[in-house]
Amino acid sequence: MAGNRKRFVVQFQIWLIIILLVVSVQDSAAWGPQGHRVIGFIAETHLQSEVKQLILEKFNINSLADVATWADQARKKRKEENPWHYTNIEEGQGTYDAERDCPSGACVTEKIHEFSGILGDRSASLPQRKDALKYLVHFVGDVHQPLHLGNKKDRGGGTLRFPYMGKVVSLHYLWDGGLIDWHGISFLKYAAHLSVKVSEDEVSLWNRSTVSDWANESRSLALEVAYNIDEEGLTKVYIERGREVIDLRLAQAGVRLAHLLNTILTIM
Repeated sequence: MAGNRKRFVVQFQIWLIIILLVVSVQDSAAWGPQGHRVIGFIAETHLQSEVKQLILEKFNINSLADVATWADQARKKRKEENPWHYTNIEEGQGTYDAERDCPSGACVTEKIHEFSGILGDRSASLPQRKDALKYLVHFVGDVHQPLHLGNKKDRGGGTLRFPYMGKVVSLHYLWDGGLIDWHGISFLKYAAHLSVKVSEDEVSLWNRSTVSDWANESRSLALEVAYNIDEEGLTKVYIERGREVIDLRLAQAGVRLAHLLNTILTIM
């Protein structure tokens, strides 16, 4: 089974690279939508073939990247879903605590658990399970953005503003992807660039983790990197480090999303 999966991944990555040589997709400059599509596309390369086929046949979803921004569109109509995309932490706290930080369950960490349960529940309706799948594609990405585990006091960096490339923007915007230099390439090529760098050892290591681990990694990166701005502001060193962290988190989110879906859907 493991050998077949490895062969499938290698074949898919070869196919991906070939496709990217001829495909060019234009999108907005913001990481928000592009970053989520990157995560969805990376996840595709790590899905088991039978799971990928099930997602297509049962849920009529051809690509995880295609539904990666659905949850953001949904919350425009349902404002009560806004808190589902992040988990604010009290300033001075270094790790996530569900009872303290999300007592109502209306935050990204607990929603991942909730929708994982719905997706794996055969008694749930097909529309419910399809929505759960689309929420998971998005929320696994959200929990890997460091400032989605930011300080409650500044709304995850949303109230902290800095000059950047001729504009004054929030710290949260920068970590939603404003720091990335896309070099004029499509999200598909960016995803391929990140995906081919991921080793089998990294995949194995990253998949031995829990949702709380993902949240605590983001919290640690928020405190140690994102909020760590000196008096000089957004220095070259800060920007370069930020880009490295964002690339890492995009790759980890894609790999872990695939593992989560493989785990839930192979036992159906």
